[in-house]
Amino acid sequence: MSTTIRDVARLAGVSVSTVSLVLNDKPNVAPETRSRVLDAIRKLNYHPSSIAQRFATSRTNTIGLYAFISGDKPYGGFYMPVIQGMIEASREYGYSFQIDIKGEDRGGSSSSRAEVLAEVARQRKVDGLLILSHWPLRWEDVGELVQRKFPFVIVGQDMSIFDVNSVLVDQVKGAFEATSHLIRRGHTRIAHITGPAGQHEAEARLEGYRRALEGAGLPVDEGLIFRGDFHKASARECMRRILDLPDPPTAVFVANDNMCLGAMQVIRDRGLSIPGDIAIVGFDDIEAAAYTSPALTTVRQPLFDLGEQAADVLYKAILGDSNSVARIVLEPELVVRESS
Repeated sequence: MSTTIRDVARLAGVSVSTVSLVLNDKPNVAPETRSRVLDAIRKLNYHPSSIAQRFATSRTNTIGLYAFISGDKPYGGFYMPVIQGMIEASREYGYSFQIDIKGEDRGGSSSSRAEVLAEVARQRKVDGLLILSHWPLRWEDVGELVQRKFPFVIVGQDMSIFDVNSVLVDQVKGAFEATSHLIRRGHTRIAHITGPAGQHEAEARLEGYRRALEGAGLPVDEGLIFRGDFHKASARECMRRILDLPDPPTAVFVANDNMCLGAMQVIRDRGLSIPGDIAIVGFDDIEAAAYTSPALTTVRQPLFDLGEQAADVLYKAILGDSNSVARIVLEPELVVRESS
């Protein structure tokens, strides 16, 4: 494994940002500290890549986040821990952090995304980009970034097939575990309230639900799959339809916690008990999940870690510390509470 800037920082007993200052020959480093860093560089035989050295003189010491997401609370608020992780990692590296939220609904325009990102690469007002999108990204969105060798990381989606750095959470596994938990509780008719059609996380969670049923030898009943949109109102409507079925299911896996809150309201309004009459499991582990009545069983995503690791991958890409494409998949965690 090749030596990285973090190895140098560790040996010298300084921060990564201090090593970066020495590499870029900046003046604001104490002489004894500079000496320790240079000594560590020699001992480890560390050589920054030619690409990193070429860009060193024109660096802005700023990382950019471009988020193609809706500003709606279920979406915008959900991403805050991710952004916090990015900011913390950026501080560690001595980088400023610039956020640009591009509101986008129902898939957005790939051409507009491509234009925005290409302009960033041309202007080079930031040293690298973290890219979040509520809807699936395509090659044409990021192609010019790749061609210009502009450092960037896709957050929350897997684009490693295109040799693009990606950091994400295993959504399929999380949904598989949620559904399998209900199966282990003895449920054989399990409904699913999905997220919006075409939204990558919603489709991955639907896939995990299907795999769990198939793996347990249970039929996948399309009549038990109801299309929501991550908002409470859609879940309330779906839950009414579920309870009105001639043979209602005994459990439901809901694609996010926000919709769970709406679904649980309908169950209570019908005079039914949770989990006695119908069990319910969500996804995300939002703050309210622990305080619902009953407390909600859900899938926790390591959102802060997602942002932090994405920024870490980006920093290595900026410095040329890695010659390979990163694909980091974080594990979700089933949190069992009283609703199941």
